[in-house]
Amino acid sequence: MRSPWNDVVAVLDADTLRVWTGHGWRARRTGPPHAAVAHEGRPAEALTQVLGGLRKARLPLQNRVHVVAGHPWTHGVVLPWQDGLVSDAAWDGYARALFAARAQRGALRIRIEAGRRGRARLAVAACDTLLASLAEVSRAAGWRLVSLRDALSASLDLHAGRLGGDDYRYALLQPRVVTCVFRRAGEWADVVTLPRAGGRRLDDWFAAAALMAGQPLAGAAFASALDGALPAADGVTLLDGGMDDVPVREPGEPT
Repeated sequence: MRSPWNDVVAVLDADTLRVWTGHGWRARRTGPPHAAVAHEGRPAEALTQVLGGLRKARLPLQNRVHVVAGHPWTHGVVLPWQDGLVSDAAWDGYARALFAARAQRGALRIRIEAGRRGRARLAVAACDTLLASLAEVSRAAGWRLVSLRDALSASLDLHAGRLGGDDYRYALLQPRVVTCVFRRAGEWADVVTLPRAGGRRLDDWFAAAALMAGQPLAGAAFASALDGALPAADGVTLLDGGMDDVPVREPGEPT
């Protein structure tokens, strides 16, 4: 049965908006992008430019936009377990306080992963202004923004089958930063984002992030890249950087 969807998958980083098109039952990012635009800090304008040149389905409902956004548009933080937090609103406030402590104080849409009682949780945040602007320009061009995922949790979801064991570290490389996530004793321990200085090795970034987070360099090490380019490194398992299957969330969920 033919899919009714006319999908666009847009991957946004600090410099570039890359767009893939597809007509399957699942939004996919395969092969070279249909378009790549240097957005110069104005991603909504870049998306308007790309959408204006794409073929649209007859019914506006069928034209869907899925966005995966990286740094500096999205961020992650680990929330250590707190016994006194008994509501979603309390956890949201807790996450906002920790994001603010990391100088991420703008209007944010926050998603906190579900987790077992007593376990630390991973929280991710997307810039609310970005979300609103992308939704607005999509609508104006005859499309619907149906999902926006942060690059970190999307990458962790994509590679979940290979990120095994109670102790590991994972690095997501983006054009200007490297985000390192540490997992200890089966739960999240910390997230550290570092500037991506030229010429560094993956083990150098892991060592710097571990020092900042006070984490041991224990367990397996994994890495992938939002743009697909990965440096070689001894002792680090390099994962496919392409997000071929974008985990789509319900409309209205920011990440």
